[in-house]
Amino acid sequence: MPIMEFLGWLATATVGAQTLPLADAINDYNNHFAMEVDRGDSCFTRVSGFEGVYGGPHEFDLDPTCNYRLESYEVEDTVTKWRLIRSD
Repeated sequence: MPIMEFLGWLATATVGAQTLPLADAINDYNNHFAMEVDRGDSCFTRVSGFEGVYGGPHEFDLDPTCNYRLESYEVEDTVTKWRLIRSD
C-alpha cells in the first residue's frame, strides 16, 4: 500500500506542477482583459468591482450589439434609409 500512496502523491505533485504556470497565465489574461474593459477597448462594460482587477465574470456585462447602432438618413427628402454605424 505505501507504494500506491507514493505513486498517488507523485502523480498529484506532477499534475500540480504542470497546472501552476497555466493558472498564472490565466490570471494574467484575466487581468489584461479587465484593463482593456476599463480603458473602453472592449464590448464589455464593468458593472462592479475594482478597476484593473478581474474579480469574476459577474463583474462584467456584454453589450450584444458591441457599440453598433442603426442610424437613419434621408435621400432626396422623401426616402429614409438606414445604415449600421459603430459609435465610439
